[in-house]
Amino acid sequence: MEKFIETHLKLLDLERETEIEETRILTEKLPPKELQRRGVCLLKLRISGRKTGLYGRTILSFEASGGIKEFPSHNITSGDIVGLCPSSSDQQTDSSGSGIITRVSQTEINVAFDDSQDLFSLDDDSLYKLTKLANDVTYKRIKNALNRLSQGHSQPCSHLASVLFQESELSSPLESKEIYYINSNLDESQKEAVRFALGQPEIAVVHGPPGTGKTTTIIEIIIQAVKQGKKILACAPSNIAVDNLVERLAANKQKIVRLGHPARVLKHIQKYSLDAILSTSDDTRLVEDVRSDMDKAMSKLKKTRDKGERQRLRQDMKSLRKELVQREQTAIKQILKKADVVLATMTGASADGPLKLLDDKHFDLGVIDECSQAIEAACWIPLLKVPRCILAGDHLQLPPTILSKEAAKSGLEMTLMERVLGLYDNQIMRMLTTQYRMNQVIMQWSSDQLYDGKLVAHPSVSDHLLRDIPGITDNEETSEPLLLIDTAGCEMYELDLPEEISKGNEGEADIVATHVEKLISYGLKQDDIAVIAPYNLQVELLRLRLSSNYPKVEVKSVDGFQGREKEAVVISLVRSNPKGEVGFLAEKRRINVAITRARRHLMVVCDSETVGHDKFLKSLVEYMTCNGEVQTAHQYIEEGVVNAKLLRPDHLSDLLSVKITSQKGQKDQGAKPKQKQKPKQNEKPAPRGQLKGHGDNEVSKRTVERDEAILLKKTQEYQEHLDKFVNDPNQEIMEFPASLNSYDRLIIHELSEKLGLVHVSRGIDKERHLVVSKPGIKFVEEKDLSEKQQTKEQEEILTSTHLSEIKSQRESTPTNNDKLICQHCSKDVIRANYSLHEIHCARSQKEATQSASSVKNRKESAKNRPENQKKPPTSTKNMKTNAEKEVIAKLQNVDPDDFDALIASTKELDSKCNFTKCKVKTLTLGHTCEFCQRRFCLNHSMAEVHGCGDAVRAHARATIIKEGVLYRGSGVPSKLPDAKQKALLQKKMDKKRSEMEADRQKKKKSK
Repeated sequence: MEKFIETHLKLLDLERETEIEETRILTEKLPPKELQRRGVCLLKLRISGRKTGLYGRTILSFEASGGIKEFPSHNITSGDIVGLCPSSSDQQTDSSGSGIITRVSQTEINVAFDDSQDLFSLDDDSLYKLTKLANDVTYKRIKNALNRLSQGHSQPCSHLASVLFQESELSSPLESKEIYYINSNLDESQKEAVRFALGQPEIAVVHGPPGTGKTTTIIEIIIQAVKQGKKILACAPSNIAVDNLVERLAANKQKIVRLGHPARVLKHIQKYSLDAILSTSDDTRLVEDVRSDMDKAMSKLKKTRDKGERQRLRQDMKSLRKELVQREQTAIKQILKKADVVLATMTGASADGPLKLLDDKHFDLGVIDECSQAIEAACWIPLLKVPRCILAGDHLQLPPTILSKEAAKSGLEMTLMERVLGLYDNQIMRMLTTQYRMNQVIMQWSSDQLYDGKLVAHPSVSDHLLRDIPGITDNEETSEPLLLIDTAGCEMYELDLPEEISKGNEGEADIVATHVEKLISYGLKQDDIAVIAPYNLQVELLRLRLSSNYPKVEVKSVDGFQGREKEAVVISLVRSNPKGEVGFLAEKRRINVAITRARRHLMVVCDSETVGHDKFLKSLVEYMTCNGEVQTAHQYIEEGVVNAKLLRPDHLSDLLSVKITSQKGQKDQGAKPKQKQKPKQNEKPAPRGQLKGHGDNEVSKRTVERDEAILLKKTQEYQEHLDKFVNDPNQEIMEFPASLNSYDRLIIHELSEKLGLVHVSRGIDKERHLVVSKPGIKFVEEKDLSEKQQTKEQEEILTSTHLSEIKSQRESTPTNNDKLICQHCSKDVIRANYSLHEIHCARSQKEATQSASSVKNRKESAKNRPENQKKPPTSTKNMKTNAEKEVIAKLQNVDPDDFDALIASTKELDSKCNFTKCKVKTLTLGHTCEFCQRRFCLNHSMAEVHGCGDAVRAHARATIIKEGVLYRGSGVPSKLPDAKQKALLQKKMDKKRSEMEADRQKKKKSK
């Protein structure tokens, strides 16, 4: 015990120093406006009121000045310590005092100051600022508790302390009594935990994994203890956790008192707070009379200028304050004695609070909920007052927040629950094993990885899905409990920011926002959706995308969502970098909390290659891959959801070739394996996430295996459908649904090509689908296709043909060497490609015919036109630029039937700057002009430099006309002061004028 106390006192000092240093750096190095932007300071506040609060403290109310009604966004909350100083002061040395925030609203902040501070000199017309200071109250109370623990063994907790530090052995269980459960819905593991906890003479631990009804069990234990005549002190680390206990106990009509200021309590349970009960007690009238006398004395003190009168009023206030404190203490003591359960936070149960009015042996049992979220030293504040204790929580969820890394490593992060489980393990612990929140599939990974596979989903939730909710559309996404969207290979890297700034990922934020929109469009309520990210910057990026359109969707960090649950949870893991760094994502407990918030649907967006560097995260990705639906972020890139770099066009070709070649190798065992090609000199390394192919594509082995597994599964499915189609003589045409994505259609194109089938895409946009027929079946007429449909069909056919040719070059023998002569161009074409080639030739001839007829019509109209209406032979508007002529000239030298050559020429043109005589490479650093769609180097990327100046100016004029807004640089800036400055100047001018008028009146009287 002595070693523990000595070590923790040092660690607390280290943690305190770290907090003070961080606060000092903020307040000293940053200007006030930057502090206000970060939410730790509020500027230009005016005193709006003064009153006397609980225990005679003076409470000042502050509001914004200059006509502003609401405060800017800030992080100042009830219980924080703030420094008060003039708004014009930059240093805390000019501080007028420090106080504790008692109430915060959007328009007013109340601060309680001790009676030792002279606040009467503060001018109501002056402006002040409040700065958040390091809170030393918690540290003082924790250190006082540790010092009391070391003083002796005459306290109620003496035997309990000796057991917890292994100075004494555990006592035999108490005699069991028959229990009549208040909650008849408890499962067997919960009932066993209740029986066990009530029978332990010193300590019992209730281990409650996510969704197992831990709080329900704790409430039953408290009610059963009250029935046995016990007085109970129930605590938790946070106000929210305490309020949860208050709400449950109030529903069971228990005699409870909630310690703490009402501003820190939820509104609907404020009536159970000490202040609220005190206001309705019999002694309240006397207390109010004394408080009224103090307010009157304060008002007189503010008005009088006589020193003797001021001294007398101050003496009266001191005596009134003393009387007020005595009467309040008497009333508070009676209220606490009558209560069966007193509830407070850890620090709220300190010896310098209301509990000091009670006898040392008043409480029979202490209950600490969410024990794993508090440091052990804080737990000793309430434990000093009880002979027995029950700890409840889950040490495999989020640990307490500690700023000092050195203190955390040295043992401050070790919680009381972890330590006692290490000492006594199952002797003092019972685990809840039936969970009532998650679908079985969502739960199983967490159960296997952290809870030894002991968790079992209750039948009421084991199979529930989003589609089971009334009004929800039944489709593929609402029928899947798990969805993984993998961004590996899509170059959706995290934002490259300094280390001290939080992490963010724009691409993942776009994907998350799109998925949330889908869920809402399927009928899911906004209140049933949670978006979670481990980094605060990512939380802000997600809020920017969602808050305006979907304000009821909760977007929070992992730490801010512990203890909560939603029907659908969407998680962005953020980290994506070439080094494979995952940061604090490696903390198992943080990921456990994030995953276990979902009830029916869990979607995770991550870069599997980056997070795969951590064993724990890798197991999550593998589990979701095997048990859920997996999508690639390529789909979102193609749909224009994400503004990210596209993969090379040959990426899918490589994946398909790898898989088809491997399948063929299994059949032709005599085929020799391909040898790896050595990279050429001066060859650039391939971008991460792309495969080896055409000399410059390379990815990690794991990414290839994952992509191959996905493609193999899809390829096998479509291969079975096509084989049945080929073997069925009665079936000539097969149509695939329009719900297939582009990857699926390309796989079918590839397989159909291999089987010698005719495959064509039909329909437009969402109705676009794939039709496959046997050779000789003519089912598509060109005249039936619109121009738009023909263009899309041609693009897909070209892509499919290109993939086919690449694959055929890699395979040792082609699938079909028979050739046919094209009736349009008289060329020899492989039988499998004949139908595609024929459509292409027909398309080319049609375009050539249309082009020739249009030229002939223009010549005839020019001949028939009168001389005075003929245009000059050259027109500057129709002349092409030199760069465009050069592009056309280079492309005209390429055979239009040679698709590989066309693609290679286009890539070559796009790899260099399109500015005349500029030969700078633009593959890595370059910019594509949004007006001419050509790529330029950074020196020539401005539209005015490379010749698109007129287009830029026209676009700007159109934007101004359309929106009616002059943006920065588009007009003359206004030099008039804004409304806030104008109101402040007006106020100062009115004050000055009134002073001058008073001076003139004095002069007239004197004359």
